Amino acid sequence: MSDKRVAVIGAGLFVPGFPDVPTWLGGVEDPSRRDPKGTLIPPRERRRTSGLTRAFADVYGEALSASAATPSLVASVFGSALGEASTMIGLLDQMWTGEGTLSPMRFVASVHNAAAGVVSIATANRGFTTSLGADFDTPAMALAEGIAIVLSRGEPVIVCCGDEGVPEDLVPVDAGWELLTAAVALCPVDSAPAGSLRLGPVSMSDAVTCGPCDAPRRVAENPNAGMLDLVDAIARGRTGTLRLDRGRGRGFTVTLSAS
Repeated sequence: MSDKRVAVIGAGLFVPGFPDVPTWLGGVEDPSRRDPKGTLIPPRERRRTSGLTRAFADVYGEALSASAATPSLVASVFGSALGEASTMIGLLDQMWTGEGTLSPMRFVASVHNAAAGVVSIATANRGFTTSLGADFDTPAMALAEGIAIVLSRGEPVIVCCGDEGVPEDLVPVDAGWELLTAAVALCPVDSAPAGSLRLGPVSMSDAVTCGPCDAPRRVAENPNAGMLDLVDAIARGRTGTLRLDRGRGRGFTVTLSAS
């Protein structure tokens, strides 16, 4: 199994009221931090970004800092079930109810890889980056992609998953969820610090031994709640096989093990 595992060297988390991993572990909500700051992004560009992109920047920055990876070279994977849905819906409203003239800047911010582009530019990153979406299997597919990058290229990668609070125009209020983004930094086992947890492979297994963490209902409904469960397990040093969705995906799992 070791040739299919990678090492975990960092993690990041943003849940409204819990802006990073230490705050989440402390269990005390910070009401002043319900909105992401996006401090990784220069102020001028930050003003044009969505809350989702700023939240992605926050968790990416937290995982990057913990990993000690080179900001200009580290690879990245960004996973989101809906992407910049609110911005896109706003553009569609403008198209059909306005004069039909769309803002190029808003269009750039509406594409699925908007966060990947913004974060790459903000960190002067020249490494590989990709964006994907797979509904409630987004965490599983993003992690599979990230693990494959580490194993095939022998370089570190930051895997970020998240979705904004679901737009009311897209999903009924009672079926929605709250903003959540989470990230893990991975690297080859032979270059990891001593004691780093091992992760992988992504597979389908009924032998789930590491359960989900406690989370508010609207956070737990987010398609990326499995990534929250993974970051929580990593931060607490838990090991075992973890399901990467909360019963609404196809049942992909990943295993955390000691070095």
